[in-house]
Amino acid sequence: MGAWVYVRGWLEFYGQRSQAERVIRDGGDPAGWTFPDGGWLEAACYARAVRASALDDLLDLVRRIAALPAADDDGDRVCGLFLAFHEGDGQSEWQVRDGEVVVGPAAPRHDYLWK
Repeated sequence: MGAWVYVRGWLEFYGQRSQAERVIRDGGDPAGWTFPDGGWLEAACYARAVRASALDDLLDLVRRIAALPAADDDGDRVCGLFLAFHEGDGQSEWQVRDGEVVVGPAAPRHDYLWK
């Protein structure tokens, strides 16, 4: 049947929100994504349990969004943070910054989320 991975996180935008919505709509599964309205922050939140076999597709989608160019002369890129807890492999962290996604082990301080 396969293992589950519980993923939660967010992305912050600096003018790239509409492009990110298009990337999700056209190239991925929109389930689990939400785009809160209001305030000064443009963001997307994600929370969903996915099959381990589908995790690479989600990570590729986040990478495509991370790679979106800056929308103005300030050079601000998409940034964010995701935690992915795999039933067998433990928890990893996806740092979205500088046009890429840096994947590594999550700090033990986040273990309370899965116990």
